Amino acid sequence: MTVRRLFTALFLVALFAMAVRETLDPDMWWHLRTGEYILQAGIPRQDVFSFTVPDHEWITHEWLSQVVMWGIYSAGGLPGLIVVFALLITLTFWLVYLVTPGRPFLAAFVVLLAAFASAIVWGARPQIFNLLLTAVFVFLIERFKDRQIGRRTLWLLPILSCLWANLHSGYLLGVVLLGAYTAGEAWQQWRGGDERTLAWADIRFLALLTALSFVTAVLNPNGPELWIYPFLTLGSSAMQATIQEWHSPDFHVSIFWPFLALAALGVVAMIFSRRRPTWGDLLLFGGTAAAGLLSARNIPLFAIVSAPIVARHVLGSLEDTAVYPLLSGETPERRPTAVMQAMNWLILLLAVAGALGWTANKIAGNEAAIAERYPVTAVDYLQASGLADQPGYNSYNWGGYLIWRGLPVFVDGRADVYGDPFLFYYLQTFDVADNWQQPLNDYAVAYVLMETGAPLTTLLQASPDWQLAYADDVAQIFTRQQ
Repeated sequence: MTVRRLFTALFLVALFAMAVRETLDPDMWWHLRTGEYILQAGIPRQDVFSFTVPDHEWITHEWLSQVVMWGIYSAGGLPGLIVVFALLITLTFWLVYLVTPGRPFLAAFVVLLAAFASAIVWGARPQIFNLLLTAVFVFLIERFKDRQIGRRTLWLLPILSCLWANLHSGYLLGVVLLGAYTAGEAWQQWRGGDERTLAWADIRFLALLTALSFVTAVLNPNGPELWIYPFLTLGSSAMQATIQEWHSPDFHVSIFWPFLALAALGVVAMIFSRRRPTWGDLLLFGGTAAAGLLSARNIPLFAIVSAPIVARHVLGSLEDTAVYPLLSGETPERRPTAVMQAMNWLILLLAVAGALGWTANKIAGNEAAIAERYPVTAVDYLQASGLADQPGYNSYNWGGYLIWRGLPVFVDGRADVYGDPFLFYYLQTFDVADNWQQPLNDYAVAYVLMETGAPLTTLLQASPDWQLAYADDVAQIFTRQQ
């Protein structure tokens, strides 16, 4: 085994270890229960989990992801979800690595930085399929631009778009990505192309694939409704206000620093690169960076799309320097001695053993991590006391977990199902606004389940109409005074 192959293997092992996460996503729980429901009763058209909005339409745009997640859970439990989604994330960034210049050293550095930037959304959740398919689209288009695959292979894109539309409404990312490549290549060709610029015939072919990818997305259980669904969610003021991922990144928080570093590296590299950025580079890099600045949810899109661009211009800025041959991969590698090969294999085996140990440790601590984040024992109390069958007011972040435990919920993470008016109505109590008691009275709420120390619990503790029935470090339960 050569040093470069060892480095590449260690890069993959590191990616996998980074991607191993506890199953703590608040929406994972209702995704799993929905997958089970679909296999038993078919795709729901109206809400089936809450007692507050059972008549509301439910566009189950993630139905296939939910079925897949339930299948993984049925086969391997929560540990299975941890491992499979870590493998999906690893595959995502391996595809990015394969089209990033400067393999193995520079490419690995840039892709790892991109992976750190996107890690804010990692976990067992349907959005991971968005990342994977975005990477597949980038991989195929970049390979086409490098003349490594032909048009025949690109016919996969409309088929993948159809699959994507059944996994997640984020299929529109693929369509927009294709459109951006098409527009960038056309403008570059019109202004005078370089060696990577597509010919006009290929640009027209990309435009055709863009249109077909949008059209094939209609082949889903919701039909043409899915064409407008993403715009409805983007226009939801309640979702923008209540879901943290929709907020702009706060650079006082360290988890957003890799995004800032990747963006800064790209800008500096383009300024000093001896290769002028193409219009496609500027459109893709600038457009996805702006999207990431607008909403943290879009940062992974920027990370995947920008990595090949950033690496290409880092190399362009280092041309004619002493490190260029090494970073570009042009330096010839000597055949390792037998002793060196043995040492390389030993290092790799130790790294794999370390990653497996890390994974086993994460799996072993998963239940404890869940108990620290979710009201596990509080729900046990609700079920033992008989309150679980009565209407309750719950934390938005815990709705999915309550669905998992079989409780009817006041609200959960399906913000699109509840709609803006109801979510603001829910927040009337949560934020202790004027008439905060109204939602509790309108739905004859028998108990309130909330995070320990939340503003609402302080008010309930002082209210003569409510009494504390249960408390621990995670949750408090208040019941109405009889």
